[in-house]
Amino acid sequence: MKTSISLMAFCLSVFAPLAGAYEYPLQFTPNPGYRGLVVAGYKFSPDGTQVIGDCSYYTVSGNSGSGKGGGGSHGSIKIYSQTCTWDLHGNLLGMVSGAPAVPLPKSINGTQVIFATNANGDSTGIDSALPNKGFVSTPGSHYTWLTPMVNAVLQQYEYTLVATLKSDGDAPLNITEVVPSATLATATLKSTTCIGEIEVGKTCSISVTYDPTKVTSSLGLAFDTFRIDVTSDAGEGHDFVQLITIILASKL
Repeated sequence: MKTSISLMAFCLSVFAPLAGAYEYPLQFTPNPGYRGLVVAGYKFSPDGTQVIGDCSYYTVSGNSGSGKGGGGSHGSIKIYSQTCTWDLHGNLLGMVSGAPAVPLPKSINGTQVIFATNANGDSTGIDSALPNKGFVSTPGSHYTWLTPMVNAVLQQYEYTLVATLKSDGDAPLNITEVVPSATLATATLKSTTCIGEIEVGKTCSISVTYDPTKVTSSLGLAFDTFRIDVTSDAGEGHDFVQLITIILASKL
């Protein structure tokens, strides 16, 4: 049986326009049990292609003990005082011992405290709205998936799945390749309006034939991962990934 559906309702189609540049969080993962994490961009490298800043924290190990009047052992404290380097899309490039000095802010913009800018209009600092606080704001192309990546439950039929994305950066988005795939089922590109230049504020869609009819399992259910990989000039790659539970026909 062949079924043609638009799997997800296309919601969240209205986004506030971005001003100036797209904000990327500075990526950093501390050791488990961390405390007092500071992630902040303080300056740019001389050529303006890297962000340099703080990525320090501490951990406490051992018994924290309590006693009358606050006595007892409070454990062993290990301090990770560190300087990190990121690219202009917030990807961690390196880390060395010793925290950098905190500079004076250049400006404050809403939740952002900006410590440095470069000749290309990039800025870096901390943003209290982000989980790890540190950010770099870079003009350029960017896209957001409008189709929610929620789990789906499908019967063992052939479907047409449609995903929509929006060009929401500061420059037109250029997409050169769209590749659908699935771990268990067969996923084939049916059609797309996403190849080429997508103007800022415009949307495009990707239509995929998803065929789980040959999937087998002794459990009566199969658990698949469906994805759409997009190759573009956007600095931060974020592909469409959806988990799908397939109800096998032999168990219906």
